[in-house]
Amino acid sequence: MTIAVWNIRGLGSRAKKEMVKSLIVQERVVIIGLVESKHNEITLQDLHSCWGNQDIDWLHVPTKEGGSGGLILTWLKDSFDLVEHQIMQHWISATGILQQSNFRCQICIVYAPNDRHERLDVWNQLRELRATSSVPWLLMGDFNEVVQPQERRGATVMTPSMRELAHFLQDV
Repeated sequence: MTIAVWNIRGLGSRAKKEMVKSLIVQERVVIIGLVESKHNEITLQDLHSCWGNQDIDWLHVPTKEGGSGGLILTWLKDSFDLVEHQIMQHWISATGILQQSNFRCQICIVYAPNDRHERLDVWNQLRELRATSSVPWLLMGDFNEVVQPQERRGATVMTPSMRELAHFLQDV
């Protein structure tokens, strides 16, 4: 079973949808999170262009004013049975059962803001979310920060923002 996340930087073009479809087929993806979808609304037709004519479901965060952002979490219905979910501006959380193993878990996809203080708000929201869950958690997405200077070209020192992400990841 493959779960994937991709900062797609816009899912509007046919070429992007074909790229997603190719990934889904080649890697046998059953759950995929698409970050920065740049879609205000997502239709079944949009997702069928990625999944083919599969029986799918999804959760979506629309873009912000100006067309930036957007999140999509989508899955094959026979692979993941959604039990509950929460959606905020910068994340989607889906708790459910992975059908293949009857494994209950929480999948959370994040598209963190560029602003450091807004990111801290997101980290705190996710800390609170995690504190209310007793099931294993998969956290994926675009955090708009790195944990170590080596992960960023030209960076040599640990910034406060890097430390905040590292502490957040340790907490959850």
